[in-house]
Amino acid sequence: MIARVEFLRSLGAATTIATGGFDVWDPLTPQIRVLVAADTGGAMPQVAPDATFAFGGKRWRGAPSTIGMPGGRLALVTTIDVDEYLLGVVPLEAPPSWPAAALQAQAIVARTYALGRRSLSRPYDVRADDADQHWGGVEAEVPAATAAVQATRGRTLTYGGSAASVYYSSCCGGRTADVTAVWGGTPQVYLRGVDDPHCVAAPDYRWTRDVALDRVLAAFGPRTGGTLASAALGDADAQGRARAVVLSGTVQTSIPVAEFRRALGYEVVRSSWLRGIRVESTQAAPRLVIEGSGRGHGVGLCQWGSRFYASSGASAAEILAFYFPGTSVSGG
Repeated sequence: MIARVEFLRSLGAATTIATGGFDVWDPLTPQIRVLVAADTGGAMPQVAPDATFAFGGKRWRGAPSTIGMPGGRLALVTTIDVDEYLLGVVPLEAPPSWPAAALQAQAIVARTYALGRRSLSRPYDVRADDADQHWGGVEAEVPAATAAVQATRGRTLTYGGSAASVYYSSCCGGRTADVTAVWGGTPQVYLRGVDDPHCVAAPDYRWTRDVALDRVLAAFGPRTGGTLASAALGDADAQGRARAVVLSGTVQTSIPVAEFRRALGYEVVRSSWLRGIRVESTQAAPRLVIEGSGRGHGVGLCQWGSRFYASSGASAAEILAFYFPGTSVSGG
């Protein structure tokens, strides 16, 4: 999530590069290259007359091509109009039963994100999995999400006349995260944390997870001397989010929260906002108890907050102005 549309714009709107046959900035031909498979395993896409192709048990849109990857692998990439791509993204990122305004806000953010990932430094722009945005192909498309994409066609988020860098996650837990606190880098006015009263009814607004001590030691035992006696949250950032988890065994070690989440799994440590952590050794099976708020990194759009905000009558533009202060919806 590092590439910036501003970089592409600086090359000039008329610049055409050998990147799959499309102009990298021309808004009239907003195409992207989606990595469908990093390794085809020798299988080839089966192109159909209706501008779709079959691969991996699914149907996809766009013009497929294979590209060489390190290690002699062949990857499958499709060049596709960004809105055709969004038809299979929006229903997987925001349930079709959600209010139309929430689906439209998701479509605008997903479009802005995808166009912002266009890059000359690699042979594709976005992946078809959760590393970027989950794209389910033709079978994922549903009428409600299609209507949201069509209603917002060409619309993206901008800040100060330039394309905005946008992110989203499932639930912020009551306050979105400052982008610099999560990933570092250059501060962005519209990616600072905002108090969010809208997601209080979300399933992961507050959560608790128990992790067997054996699993924790498998991940961090070499850094704690092979034992774990206690756990605590480290120093907090300006928004009150702990930056690290402190594990104490024979040796004490500090684990950045992002690394802690990766090691134990995102289904276990559901967000980067940890509220408490402790070792429960009185149980028959010792465990680490983790408490937190929200689900995901928490930067930008809170999807559950968007859902409930839309239910109260907010428009897509109002939702986006709340989560990305100072931005505007442009185009369309």
